[in-house]
Amino acid sequence: MATGLTAALVALVLAQGAPQVPVQPGERPGTAAGTETAPPAPTTPAEPTVQQGIPYIPSVVPTRAPSDGIHLDLGLLSEIRTRTLSADTGTVWGTDIEVTPGVALEIGTPTLVLALGYAPRLTVPLAVGEFELAVLNRATLRAEWRVDPLWTMSALGVFVVGDYSQLIPASTPGGAGPPPPVLNPVRSFETYPYVGIDTLLRVDGILSPRTRLRLAGGYFDVGGTGPVGEANQPRAWGPQGEAALAWDPSPTSTLTTLATGQKWMMSGSENVFITTLVESWRQAWTSDLESSIGLGGGFANREVESRTAAGKVVPVARASLAYQSVARQPIRLALELALAPYFDTYARIPYQRFTLGASVDWRPSDEWRLIASFSGALAPYTVRAPESYGTAGLSASFSPAPFLVLTMGGFSLSQFQGETQGGGAFRQWTGYFSVALHDRLAL
Repeated sequence: MATGLTAALVALVLAQGAPQVPVQPGERPGTAAGTETAPPAPTTPAEPTVQQGIPYIPSVVPTRAPSDGIHLDLGLLSEIRTRTLSADTGTVWGTDIEVTPGVALEIGTPTLVLALGYAPRLTVPLAVGEFELAVLNRATLRAEWRVDPLWTMSALGVFVVGDYSQLIPASTPGGAGPPPPVLNPVRSFETYPYVGIDTLLRVDGILSPRTRLRLAGGYFDVGGTGPVGEANQPRAWGPQGEAALAWDPSPTSTLTTLATGQKWMMSGSENVFITTLVESWRQAWTSDLESSIGLGGGFANREVESRTAAGKVVPVARASLAYQSVARQPIRLALELALAPYFDTYARIPYQRFTLGASVDWRPSDEWRLIASFSGALAPYTVRAPESYGTAGLSASFSPAPFLVLTMGGFSLSQFQGETQGGGAFRQWTGYFSVALHDRLAL
């Protein structure tokens, strides 16, 4: 499932209010370098992340295009991490090991594609006399049915359940695999029972050679389970949907009108509904360089607690610039800025965030992949002091054989203001080394 830069950036802007499954705001599937030539279709900001292949397990191989036949992916990831967490309560050091076996099945025909993936992430701290196994199960579903040459129906889903920590992102910042978007503020340092469900049914249609339509609707349920889980992350659920119309005034540009809506329901709380309307323009200046800009507005049924809001009405804006070379040593540079509404399940209030994301993805050879990424957010509250947080990461992956990926890297999570159970501001540094085994079988 390919999405263009315009689609991805619209998603970045509006997904700030989308459910977090399973860790931070939802990632997006990537596009194989050099595979997309037509202007992109509109995307849905609430679209669940369905990582191609096995969840959690990285790959230095470019994203594959769907192929006919039945394919089975088997994988195993082993990773050791050393972390230091500094907060108002002091500094804590720790080392843990993660083992993730996984399996994925893909069935492809000229009109139907069905992809299933499952992986349990097993994490154990390396402490003498201590054994606390944490298991986080993640399953993904992607089904696409080409009804005719002009219309396609899709079903997407992410299902997560188990022991969850807000300090361990689902996608490693700066690491191989799908890049993580802007993180949510960290409100808890504990590991707690968790559930995350994010589903979507989507219809894509070509109305004319220059016009495309997308309609989508789904349901999400995310948060802690039981008394311990609810204390660490309040649970929220509700419907979500969108309608998008894309028009190509030229072969190198796309104008997209995107309307979204999401309803957040919580126990013992008033329901919160957030809707947005954004007009975006994508322009491909050359085969390598592309920019995008979008402006619009949002509305909530409650007062938006931000200095950028006018009561229940908020501005929505975003801009992006991307360079992607498909030469002998492919490199992709991306810069993204956005202002969008967001709902905080802890404070039970809607507010806005300024977000910034930047990334570099370089493949100096078929065996090597170097990635660096940064993302940050600033929340200009009216009810408390402004809050800022972000993450930065760097990694190098080496694949000496098609079935083996070795990765070494590090990342930092920082929160300069905010409220957490362990304190307000904090900083975490993490270094890691991982070995991933992966094999793809044709059945």
